[in-house]
Amino acid sequence: MKIQTNSYHGIRPCDPGGRNGLPNPERGWRLETLIAEPPGSLRDTGVHGHAHHLEGRIHPGFNDHWWELDARRYTAFGMKVIQTYCYLDEFIGRKISTAKLALLQQSLSRLRARGFKTLLRFAYEKSGKMTRGPTLQDILRHLDQLAPVIRANADIIYVMQAGFIGAFGEWHSSARGLEKNHDNLGIVMAKILEALPADRMTQVRVPKYKRWALAHSSFGAFREVTAATAHTAAACARIGHNNDGFLAAHTCGGTWPEPPFYANPGNPEFDYLTREAPYVAVDGELYWHDERGQADGRRAIARMRLHHYGTFSLWHSYSGRVGGRYSIDAWMLDPLTAEYVREQRLPCSDGYFQDALGGEMPRTVFEYITDHLGYRFELQRAAGPAVLRRDELLRVELDLINRGFSVPHNPRPVFLALVDAVGNVHALPIPGADPRRWQPFEPRDETYRPLTHRLLLKAGLPASVRPGWYQWGLWLPDAAAGLRLDPRYTMRLANRDAPWWTDDRGQYGVNILGVMEVTPARGRG
Repeated sequence: MKIQTNSYHGIRPCDPGGRNGLPNPERGWRLETLIAEPPGSLRDTGVHGHAHHLEGRIHPGFNDHWWELDARRYTAFGMKVIQTYCYLDEFIGRKISTAKLALLQQSLSRLRARGFKTLLRFAYEKSGKMTRGPTLQDILRHLDQLAPVIRANADIIYVMQAGFIGAFGEWHSSARGLEKNHDNLGIVMAKILEALPADRMTQVRVPKYKRWALAHSSFGAFREVTAATAHTAAACARIGHNNDGFLAAHTCGGTWPEPPFYANPGNPEFDYLTREAPYVAVDGELYWHDERGQADGRRAIARMRLHHYGTFSLWHSYSGRVGGRYSIDAWMLDPLTAEYVREQRLPCSDGYFQDALGGEMPRTVFEYITDHLGYRFELQRAAGPAVLRRDELLRVELDLINRGFSVPHNPRPVFLALVDAVGNVHALPIPGADPRRWQPFEPRDETYRPLTHRLLLKAGLPASVRPGWYQWGLWLPDAAAGLRLDPRYTMRLANRDAPWWTDDRGQYGVNILGVMEVTPARGRG
């Protein structure tokens, strides 16, 4: 067996598409919209109306048609997640109608058809000043109705946020004061986790809400999620966080109101999220219109790295949605240098700030966030056979680094793919490989030293592999059977020298790493 070892490099701004976000699933900037709403409805009339917090942010309204237009408009940002609100206020005191459930399924099917996943939230109260809200029984009854739809579409649900209680489903300011009794939070959380498949997460608006919910007798003793319990069926491992007041004044919009540290290290609540963030899904958004002041881009990067943000709203405080010039517009103009990134020990690929001749090319804060939200897997080295006899064991060794802020949080298989001369793919699972474990750095390591993750495959060739030439590479498809053969849901590596290959039938997306020749077994012609 003749072995070849290749080194790989990061993406430079001068490479084709080098300033575009990688269109990887379950990470990055997200849009925001309403679903299960008839298109073109403009008035606040219950099921046919807008959420108050979305009114005036887009004309004529949030609906399926408009998010599709915007998804195309912002393709260069690598957009693959849509935060979708589904309001149920018309059904307080009664069952959700068959028509509403059909509209919900229609909207989810539309997301699937366009290759997107949803950050899903159900809610009733469209502001913090509502005089009418659901009872606990309304919420539990509606969750029973929604559970079949949730499970039928779980493959395209990135995360289902806790929702249901209070203004915008954020567990505060409810008309009936449901959140004041922490038992209500625990009962609703138990029902949410029951409705979701065991490998899917929810998120809460304020970290202490998680502790309050898990203190309920349904869950036993409260535990923080750790490396040992991460990505298991344990309740603590299935509840992440969404900071909907990111960098809004000194409390992050009420996320950390505790003096004297507020939204800073030293606040036990803040430090609690710092400990849990490596292991759970974290999302965020700015306030509309920079309501509590403009958010500094460099501070945003530091916070996103510290708390392992996977997704973030493009809609809040961005001129593309709300007019004027706000924080995200400033991030788009704010230059970022290699020197600053090195000083702050931020993740950075080789060549990220260079042209093809090694000259420096500045980036912007926005570009950097675009590229590093969530995971960013970059291959460093691959060793595999250049020539392999049909009766020999295939041995391949891969080293990669995660340059992103976070890890993916839903299950995902890892395959070595052999692609023959006519485009047939032969996939070999790589044992023990779990992208959810590929942390960018060891949690709590204040030096942020990047970790190298080694993947090793040693296996016989499948019977379908005949002598001939093969391209070989890494295939990282979705775990769900219905999405497995859809390259829109497959992960791409952040390497300029690992080309992305898709077959003519549009079933596979493979990061090509090399070429090998398979020769006949010993003693056979």
